[in-house]
Amino acid sequence: MEFGVFYQLPCSEDQTPVRRIKDTIVQCQLADELGFDAAWLAELHFNPNFSLLSAPFMIGAAIAQITKRIRIGSAISLLPLHQPVRLAEEVATLDVLSNGRAIFGVGRGSMPSHYQGYSINQEEGRERFIEGLELVLGSWRQEDFKYQGKFYQSHGYRITPRPIQQPHPPVYVASNSEDTFGIVGALGHSILVAPTIVTTEGALQGLEFYRAELEANGHDASVLKVNVNVPIHVARSEEEAVKGFEKTIDNYLETLRMIGQARGASQGSSRASSLTSKIVMDEFAAVGTPNQVSAKLEKLKKMYNPDEFMCWFNIGGLLPHSAVQSSMQMFAQEVMPRFQ
Repeated sequence: MEFGVFYQLPCSEDQTPVRRIKDTIVQCQLADELGFDAAWLAELHFNPNFSLLSAPFMIGAAIAQITKRIRIGSAISLLPLHQPVRLAEEVATLDVLSNGRAIFGVGRGSMPSHYQGYSINQEEGRERFIEGLELVLGSWRQEDFKYQGKFYQSHGYRITPRPIQQPHPPVYVASNSEDTFGIVGALGHSILVAPTIVTTEGALQGLEFYRAELEANGHDASVLKVNVNVPIHVARSEEEAVKGFEKTIDNYLETLRMIGQARGASQGSSRASSLTSKIVMDEFAAVGTPNQVSAKLEKLKKMYNPDEFMCWFNIGGLLPHSAVQSSMQMFAQEVMPRFQ
């Protein structure tokens, strides 16, 4: 079992972007030292209370300079918002800066404000995603790649620098709807799953579709990975862990509700209306002492049969930097060894 750390990086009114970004970079350096396998950075826009990560590859480049072994991935890069040739260049550059440690996690995204803010019709999201992914991968695989799509074209110019990982960095696709699970399986990519967003039933059914499509299309599942996102907080006592988690998850859920009211509901903001901190803790998160967190992860492992857990140590951004570091250290020293 592999373990990564995930950052969405919300910034409340009494926090500063400088401090939040610096703390994230330091925490990723600690994750590298503690033996975590990957650092995953979201891409979100236009709402600092929800996320500061409008440019994750820039922060990824900073992380690459102070770490030695941890892989650095996007979770996710919102592909329909990008010019694919430019995106291929940026990810390849991160791969070079990190000496071959980049991961390319992609998805469509579901927030209307993202599409509106970039003046892109959200109804075009699926087509733009499929075309964009074909163009990015083609540009990495073939130096004189040409492409003629409805939205994007490539005219055979050589992407430079070339990624160190050949033919390209690992590709993961986020799946938050039933049809997307099947598409990812048919395409033969690794998959990112967030049960907190898609529900437990949605994740289980979706992974069944994904694995069936992998087999039906002749893909080798042994070289692909299922990555499940889990909110996590570890402390010496259950009371301390629950108290810290309740504050930060409540902030996350409230921000999602406000997004839904202000800009039209995405899947995540719609889900927030039916969730409470207790529901999240009971069903989706691993919160408590090292023993309790280990037991919960064992349960989730049996449910989803994942290859990786993506650990979300500060889901709402309100846990102090020191508390996040303490939680990461206890997790790495007392939980991870039980799964390795």
